Amino acid sequence: MPVEALMDDDLDELAWLNLDDVSQTLDVSEIEHLYQTLELEEARIEVEISDCVEHRNSVDTRLAQLSALHKSVEATSLLVKPMQRVIDATAGNAGAISGHVRELDQERVKLEHALNTVKETVELKSRLSELLTAMETRDVDRASLLVHEYKATSSDTLDSPFIAFASDSSPPRDIIAAATKELVERVTFMFNTAVESSNTREIGRCFRLFPQLGETQRGLDLYSEFLCAAITDKTRLAQ
Repeated sequence: MPVEALMDDDLDELAWLNLDDVSQTLDVSEIEHLYQTLELEEARIEVEISDCVEHRNSVDTRLAQLSALHKSVEATSLLVKPMQRVIDATAGNAGAISGHVRELDQERVKLEHALNTVKETVELKSRLSELLTAMETRDVDRASLLVHEYKATSSDTLDSPFIAFASDSSPPRDIIAAATKELVERVTFMFNTAVESSNTREIGRCFRLFPQLGETQRGLDLYSEFLCAAITDKTRLAQ
């Protein structure tokens, strides 16, 4: 029977066809029907076999390609394993190097801080030397400026072990404190003397020195007293 004559109903029968059904069939018409069904199944199988034979070369080629690819994968795997060991070792070394780099960076920060402290200490030594000279020569303006610049010195520098290098006698804090006290007394005296002589230029000079010595309020109080006195005198003269 031609393959093209295979109908859907026959295909459905093939799905459940088995030898038990054949052995249990007693009716002649059923036997004939089953025989026709077997012929159809045989024709279908022959077509599939023919199709497989026709495409055998293509299948063999693909199988050969898969076999070659499999061998290539195995060879690549053998190459990757030592590379992976190298990568793992390199990653371990990188981690160790990274730790050392962090330690070096921390040491660099400490070194920069120490160098900055030494630099400030040298500058402080120079300022203290200038301050003592200015105090001896009674250069109030220069001495007041040096006291003002001292305030920019960080507490880390003043508390560092290098601070002993800044002064051979007393600690820098004591020297500055004594100089500041003396300068405030001098400037106050100079201000009062200028007021008595009505030297407005000297009054303005002294008024500007008080903030450098950290005595801004004292300067304001003295200047306010001076203005009040001047206004009172002008008022009295105007009467």
